[in-house]
Amino acid sequence: MYITNVHNIKILGAGISGLTAAINLALRGFHVEVYERRGNVGSQLKGDFQGLENWTSPKDALSFLSEINIKPDFEYEPFKECYHYDNNLKKYTMKSVNVGFYLIRRGPMEGTLDRYLENLAKHVGVTIHYNSVEEMNNVDIIATGCQKPFGIAAGYNFDTDIDKLALVIIDHTIAPYGYTYLLGLRGRGTLAVVSKAHTKELSRYLERAIDRFQKVSKFQIDNPVNFGGVATRFRKLGSGTPRVGEAGGFQDAMWGFGLRLAFHTGYLAAKAISEKLNYWALVRKEVVPLCKSSTVNRLLSDLFKQRRYNSILSSLANAPDPIVRANRLYAPIRIKTCLFPIANIFIRQ
Repeated sequence: MYITNVHNIKILGAGISGLTAAINLALRGFHVEVYERRGNVGSQLKGDFQGLENWTSPKDALSFLSEINIKPDFEYEPFKECYHYDNNLKKYTMKSVNVGFYLIRRGPMEGTLDRYLENLAKHVGVTIHYNSVEEMNNVDIIATGCQKPFGIAAGYNFDTDIDKLALVIIDHTIAPYGYTYLLGLRGRGTLAVVSKAHTKELSRYLERAIDRFQKVSKFQIDNPVNFGGVATRFRKLGSGTPRVGEAGGFQDAMWGFGLRLAFHTGYLAAKAISEKLNYWALVRKEVVPLCKSSTVNRLLSDLFKQRRYNSILSSLANAPDPIVRANRLYAPIRIKTCLFPIANIFIRQ
């Protein structure tokens, strides 16, 4: 159902979720204004490599984007193979028949996901006000990013001799209650530690991570540029004005970058407004089950620490297809729904 009359819609935040909502509303005949407090889209990002993953859902990420009117014309590289290592640097090869994830870049430069969404939004008639804010009680969608940090990320973007590589190390001595990853493509690399460690400890863990990665795959780090960020997690369902992406706490508590959830909730907010539906009822049905499942996964892994993570890595590596196995791990089965209230209390705050 598409609305033909023009209505004025205000969105706070020009991130992935905010622009996805704006694009879909504009396509449905709405006059959309987006208020972005920074001077550019993705300005806090510096060309970071991230993953648009398929392991959290059996539906291919690019197919999903096409369904929600985001044609994938940005730069991306499909990865079918990734190497994981445990605390003893034991190698687990994750090789899938289908694409495991699509490597994309973030930031304000050309070719990134953020720049593409900005250009698409403007093309369909969205007005973006930079260096501008609007009162929350005066907007129709809130897409302001992380509200209550659950984890911290710190890392480097750099020039390198890597052609194409994806490595992950899960070792609590270098990333307490988290993981560290190395993503490289055609001479550019991103290395990051994602953890619940205190901010001032991350530089120490980051140097340890670099040393560990060099032990399993020698690579150059030239012209490094620091970056950092925070991540949230789902705690409870909201009410009132739609909050999308991390503003609503929609984040994978386990391993995902959260990009799919940002796209999904942005689209659902546009659908709710244009079709006069209850946004929170939509996300309760389509998004919350995965958030709850990942929260329970995270609690079980935190409780059993390294032993649990090593068991998961072994299970994935030995499966006929690691991505299919990961989809089952994320599946929102009934027992996980029942365990969520307990997990939400006891997961590390």
